[in-house]
Amino acid sequence: MYEGIKSPTIHSPRTIGEALSILNRTPDARLWAGGTYIMSRPDAYPGKDASAIIDLAGIPELKKITRNDRFVEIGAMVTASQLTNTGKLLLSDLMLDTLKSTASPLYRRQLTIGGTLCTPDIRLSLPTTLAVLESAAEVRYLQRSRIITRWIPIARLYGKNGALLMPPKSILSKIRISLDMPGFQRFRVIDHPMLAPRDSVLFAFQCQGTQGTLSRARFCFTYPTAGFHQSREMEALLSGQDLPLSPDKVRKFSSQLVMEIARMHPGVTPLQLERSRRLFAEVLHDIDVMAMEK
Repeated sequence: MYEGIKSPTIHSPRTIGEALSILNRTPDARLWAGGTYIMSRPDAYPGKDASAIIDLAGIPELKKITRNDRFVEIGAMVTASQLTNTGKLLLSDLMLDTLKSTASPLYRRQLTIGGTLCTPDIRLSLPTTLAVLESAAEVRYLQRSRIITRWIPIARLYGKNGALLMPPKSILSKIRISLDMPGFQRFRVIDHPMLAPRDSVLFAFQCQGTQGTLSRARFCFTYPTAGFHQSREMEALLSGQDLPLSPDKVRKFSSQLVMEIARMHPGVTPLQLERSRRLFAEVLHDIDVMAMEK
């Protein structure tokens, strides 16, 4: 039964520099954060693949949460549960709703922020919302024995097809989220992204609606295995619109968006396109309701 199964070498670095050195010596090693993704894969440990594992749990720097007047910084090893419990005074409702939708309370205890962002072959809820919040990730890697630090917008961590674009042999160390939040925010998810990736749609939206005008519109659609979509053109088109929007405009914007998604992401299914159209129209309707209540 256990023939051919091998135990990997486990590395337990105490600093990011030490972890990067190990990663450069053993480029096929897996980074172990909470382990939720690795253990869900069919080739997970124990298995015939004896790739080394770099356990990041012993690096204190990756577990910190700090803030100032402008933003909050969250270490990559902070769990979704910790962030939900401690971030109620720091984070927007959009971020908290996203974290709560990610998994069950038990699963969120193991799910780390960095691990969620860096899954290699599937996009989940958190990147969707962080892209809308215009957050950034601190990424570190070695270059000629020196540690190089780069801040990369979350939206640029992924290609149009959702592929992870992290620099080779790098570690995401923390994320930075602005504390400047517009007044209207929504997060929606249809179907479980891990269990039904070809049907699931994840959607985050935020804007400001003041003095009868829509402004600062930002949104992102994520299709777990098919695409990661933001549209600066549509955001610019929405920003400056008078509120409430007419039913004709809601239909026009929703149809235009779906045509754009279909053109840019051929892997998105017809069901996902229709769900995207309905989600977008629903949010625009909610903005109208907000505007009429003021």
